Amino acid sequence: MKLMNTVVSKVYSMKKWQKVTAFILMFVIFVAGLGVIFVQSQVGKIKRKKIDINKLSCVDVDGYVNIALLGVDSRKMEKNNLKGTNTDCIIVASINTKNNEVKLTSVYRDTYLRINGTETYQKVNSAYAYGGAGGAMKTLNQNMDLNIKSYVLFNFQMVADLVDAVDGIEVDVKKEEISELNKYTEDSAEHLKKKKYNLVKKPGKQTLRGAQAVSYGRIRKGVGDDFKRTDRMRIVVQKVTDKLKTRSIGQLVKLMNVLLPQMETNLSTNDMVGLAQRLSKFKLKKSKGWPYQVGTGSIDGVSYVFPIDLEANVIKFHKEVFGQKDYKVTDTVKEIAARILSGRGSSSDQQTFNPNNNSQQGAGANASSPANQGSSGNNSPNNKNKKTPKPSPAPKPKPQPKPGGGSSGGESKPPSGGGGSPNSGGGKAPKGTGK
Repeated sequence: MKLMNTVVSKVYSMKKWQKVTAFILMFVIFVAGLGVIFVQSQVGKIKRKKIDINKLSCVDVDGYVNIALLGVDSRKMEKNNLKGTNTDCIIVASINTKNNEVKLTSVYRDTYLRINGTETYQKVNSAYAYGGAGGAMKTLNQNMDLNIKSYVLFNFQMVADLVDAVDGIEVDVKKEEISELNKYTEDSAEHLKKKKYNLVKKPGKQTLRGAQAVSYGRIRKGVGDDFKRTDRMRIVVQKVTDKLKTRSIGQLVKLMNVLLPQMETNLSTNDMVGLAQRLSKFKLKKSKGWPYQVGTGSIDGVSYVFPIDLEANVIKFHKEVFGQKDYKVTDTVKEIAARILSGRGSSSDQQTFNPNNNSQQGAGANASSPANQGSSGNNSPNNKNKKTPKPSPAPKPKPQPKPGGGSSGGESKPPSGGGGSPNSGGGKAPKGTGK
């Protein structure tokens, strides 16, 4: 029960990031929309990283541009600060180039996947620590049959600075929220180096500064749990967005001077301008978490989220996001699926649930267990008459040394850890066969 509650908590923490990253992406594109000449004078403030896209194991996904949005809990976007850093959020932004629909898919950060094209199976949030942005993109491409070639990296510091840059936001704070808000504010203020804030003493409308706004979105215990937590972050993002609409060009320039240095991307100026030209037509659709059906378990005391039948999860993903009704996964995904099945088979404290099912959200011990759901290969989306992948022998997990990090091409080779299974090395994945 404790393990399930921990995983459920992380699921809803991820939904908070969905709201933030949606805004961050739109802000990046908005900057480009201010004009090509102006953009060229401003984008130099953004940290750029060259990525060898030939090493990202891209699979063809016709009609869509996929961008990886990576959130890190680091105060400074400097190489030394980011070295060995895990990603707190991993979101795939899928842009339909024909109808301009934008779908956000959050990948649960504790998901047990193949990392950076190596023989290691670990939590997906470690891909950035081991292989930088290139490693994170390669990991997503190989495990999900994607064509991600671009990314945007940001942190909580940027969110706090954004709120401060618009002189705070007005929020109606409830009586039951005050204690938790103040507790988180003191912690966030120290972490984010924000000295200007006031603790809330009474309920009602309050002007929250950066550290307080971030803290408001973190409130969970005893006040609606993670359901309400998601709503609070939505309020923060909406309030900031409303204020940005009223800012003059001069104020926006000042804002960009603060925010752009805290971002990193490999999007070119032309990429950004191209996206900006369609900005007004973008239609943000309902976002979901991935994998759709998961099992939880622990290996050597470390909890993981295991995809229940990776093939079925990838097939459903391509159907729901890209409209590919008869998609057939690559051989790479098939191989990874078998290895994951083996890894989960060696785990303990197993439970199964659907994180996108509202009836199971926060269910804790009431969530379905493998014993009640049948075999792990059959309790998954799109699983009718589907054969369970044959598991491969899982070797004894090896200790996990400190990651090297920083590689932009995704070619670092982390050692096996957390139930890792042998697998073929990297290399370009074959094209998918979606129709």
